[in-house]
Amino acid sequence: MNNAMHFTHLVFQGPRKAQAKIEFGLGLNLIYGPSNTGKSSILDAIDFMFGRDTPLKELPEHDGYEEILLGIEFSEDAAYTFVRSIKGGSFTCYKGTHFDAPGDQEGQVLRPKEPTQKIGSIRDFILQRLDLSGKELKKNQRNDKVKLTLRNLAPLLMISEREIQREASPYISEQYTNATVDKSRLRFLLSGVDDRKLIPEEREREVISRQARLQLLSEFIDESEEQISSLGDEENLRGEMQDQLTRLSQSIDSERHVLSSTEAQYRGVLNERNQQRSNLAEAQDRLSEISEMLARFALLDKQYAIDLTRLENIREAGTLFYALPSENCPMCGARPENHDPTKDCSASTEAIVSAAEGEQAKIHALQGELKDVVETLKREMSEVEQRLPDTEQALQQASNLLSNISPQVSAQRNRFSEFLDEKSEVERNLELFENLDRLQQKQREIEQETRVDASKDDVSSPLPTKPLFELSKRVASFLDEWGLVEKPTVHFDSDTRDFVINGKHRSSNGKGHRAITHAAATLGLLKYTEDKRLPHPGFVVLDSPLLAYEKPEDDADDLSETDVNLRFLESLATWTSTQTIVLENRKSVPLEFSEGEGITRFTKSTTLGRYGFFPLEEPE
Repeated sequence: MNNAMHFTHLVFQGPRKAQAKIEFGLGLNLIYGPSNTGKSSILDAIDFMFGRDTPLKELPEHDGYEEILLGIEFSEDAAYTFVRSIKGGSFTCYKGTHFDAPGDQEGQVLRPKEPTQKIGSIRDFILQRLDLSGKELKKNQRNDKVKLTLRNLAPLLMISEREIQREASPYISEQYTNATVDKSRLRFLLSGVDDRKLIPEEREREVISRQARLQLLSEFIDESEEQISSLGDEENLRGEMQDQLTRLSQSIDSERHVLSSTEAQYRGVLNERNQQRSNLAEAQDRLSEISEMLARFALLDKQYAIDLTRLENIREAGTLFYALPSENCPMCGARPENHDPTKDCSASTEAIVSAAEGEQAKIHALQGELKDVVETLKREMSEVEQRLPDTEQALQQASNLLSNISPQVSAQRNRFSEFLDEKSEVERNLELFENLDRLQQKQREIEQETRVDASKDDVSSPLPTKPLFELSKRVASFLDEWGLVEKPTVHFDSDTRDFVINGKHRSSNGKGHRAITHAAATLGLLKYTEDKRLPHPGFVVLDSPLLAYEKPEDDADDLSETDVNLRFLESLATWTSTQTIVLENRKSVPLEFSEGEGITRFTKSTTLGRYGFFPLEEPE
C-alpha cells in the first residue's frame, strides 16, 4: 500500500447541544454496546462525510445539531478536518485536527460532486493525497469508462450490517449495471492498473438505450430497497405486513359493525332531540299566537261594548223623541201644516229605534261567538302550557343522552379512522415490495437481453488469476487465525464472483457466517494491498461482523460457544499499520476486550459509563 489515510475523530455539534464525538486511531477501534445507542449512526455519518449525496438517516437524536466534523490524517500529508451541514451540501476543509470549526482559518470549500473552475471536490482532494486521482474504470463491454471516486470505493471500505449479511459477493454488485465497474475496481486494487488506456468502441443505439434503462432501473431499485430497509428487517417484513393487513381488515370490519350500531343509536337520539326541540318551538309559537289573538279579541270585545253603548243611546234617544209632545217634526222641525205627507224625511224615529235594536242583536250574537272562540283559545293555551314542561323535560333528556353518546361515537370514529390510516400505510408499504418486484422483473428481462453482451465482457476482461489466488490465501489465513475454519481451502469462483470455502459457497451459509466471512474478504483485500504496496485508502469500517454471536439463524450459524470473537479481535488488535473500525453488539464482545485503548463502550445506562454516541439530554 502506498499512501493511506485514517480517521481521527467524528463530531456532531449544534449551538445549544452537547457535542456528540468519538476519536479514532490506527489499528483496531472497537465500539460496542446494545442496540439503539448510536453505533450505526457513526457508520452512517462517516459514509455521509465521505462524499455521499443522500442525506443522513433521519433520527430524533439529530434534532438541534447543525454540522458534522470528520478528521482525516494522510500518511504522507497533514491532517485535515472536514465540516459539513447535517442537511448536506458542500464541505469546508480546514488544515489540522479540530473539534470545532477554527476561527483563524478561512477553510477551503469542496463540492460533494464534480468540481467547477472555482470550487474543487472532496473526491479529488482525498484521491490526490492517496495517489488515486484520475484513475478510470471500465463501465461496460463497449469499453466506456467512469472515474474512480470515493463513492465507488465506499462499498469495499464501509460495510453496513445489512450489507455484511447479504448473500452476494463482497466485492461485486448483483446489479448488472454496476457489475462491470465493480470488477474493474477489484482488478485495479489487485493489480494497480486502471482502465485509462482502454479505447471505447463505437456505440450502438440499442445498447446505449438498454444500458440507460438498466441504470435508471438500478437507481429505482436501490431507492426502493432503501425505503424498504428503513421500515425494518427486510427478511420477514413483507410477510409480517401481509399478516398485519389481514388483521387490520378484520379489525376494521369489527369496528365498522360497532360504529354502525353506535351511530344508529346516535342518529335515533339525535332525531328524538330534534323532534322534541321542534315540538317545543311549535308549542311556544302557538302560545305566542294565542296570546296575540286573545289580545286582539279583547280589543274587539271592547269595541263591541262601545258599539252596544252607542246603539243603546240611539235607541233610547229615539224612544224619547217619539214620546215627547211636539207640534214640530222631531227630525226636520217642520210644523204639521207645513209637513208634506207625500214626502218622507227618511228619518222616522220608529225606524231608527228599530235599526238600533237590530244592530244590537247582531253585536250580541257576535259577542257570543267571540266569547266561545276566546274560551276555546284559553282552553288550548292551558293544554299547551300543561304539555310544555313534559316537552322541555323530554328535550333535556334527549340532549343529555346525546351528550353521553357523542364522546363514544367520536372515540369510535377516531379509532376507525386510525385503523383505516394504518391500513393505508401498510398498503403503501406493501406497494413498495410490489413496485420492487416489478422493477426487478423488468431488470431481469433487460439483463436477459444483454446476456450475450455480458458474456463477452467476462471473456474480454477477466479478473487476474494469480492475485485472486493470493487474495484467497489471505482470506483463508484470517479464517484459520480466527478459528472459524481450521486450515480451510479457499478459492474465488469466477461464476459467482465470491469465495468457496472448503467446497461450500460462502453465500450458502447462515447470515452470521456470511457476516464474518464478508469481514474476512474485506480485511483480506486490505491485507493484500498492504503487502503488495498496491492502492487502497487503508481503512475499513465493519458493522456487526460477529453477528452469529448475537442472532444466529440456526445451530450451524451459532458461534456463541466458540472463541471466534476473541480470536477475531486479538488478530485485529495486532494489526496497527492500518485502521479497522468495528461496530459490535454487546453480547459479541468478550470480556478481554470490554475496555482499553481504542475501545468505546455504550451502556444505554444513565448511571453507568457512556450512554451512547449522542449525549443523553437532561429533562427540562
